[in-house]
Amino acid sequence: MSERRVRDKDKTIQDILSAAKALFSENGLHGTSIRDIENTSGVSKGLILHHFGSKERLYAAVQDQMILDYVTMMAKVRSDESDFRRLVASTILNSFQHFKRDRAYRRISLWSYLEGQERSSELEERFIRVLVTAMQAGQQSGLVREDIDAFLMPFIIRGTIEYWIRKEESIRRIATGAGDPQIGLDDRLIDALSILFLKQ
Repeated sequence: MSERRVRDKDKTIQDILSAAKALFSENGLHGTSIRDIENTSGVSKGLILHHFGSKERLYAAVQDQMILDYVTMMAKVRSDESDFRRLVASTILNSFQHFKRDRAYRRISLWSYLEGQERSSELEERFIRVLVTAMQAGQQSGLVREDIDAFLMPFIIRGTIEYWIRKEESIRRIATGAGDPQIGLDDRLIDALSILFLKQ
């Protein structure tokens, strides 16, 4: 296959994935048709099905791509930082920024839960195991509190971030009503999560 044909094929696949991600984000799996994806991507229905086989398999490919993008970004963060304390802070900050920035990721995650289409990704599970192992190593080295279960730490951080972003407007109203300054709320959350598990 010529280099140009490979480039054209890759571009076609990316065009399909980009259009599908946008549509699935807004309408979910069941609210999106192959015809919708055809119209948005400019790629024919036949070619979409040729590359992905079905709408469900395309949905799975979109989910896999989102997970790959996230894990790749987080792996780079880990490789760029050797100090454990700064690594924890950087991991939380970059995770927070990723989920806040990628609205489609958040929406598709919710849609997939509501529609019973969540995927068990080996890549994501492997990444979580790496985080758990890092926290266990932090406990052994005396940097991480031993009174918190290391296995739960990544889930506590991720769950807190997702809830915070989803309820941001409500949180800001609560802060205003409580007389709490709204300036820097996101930074305060990231700082709180960063020190939650670390020994002082």
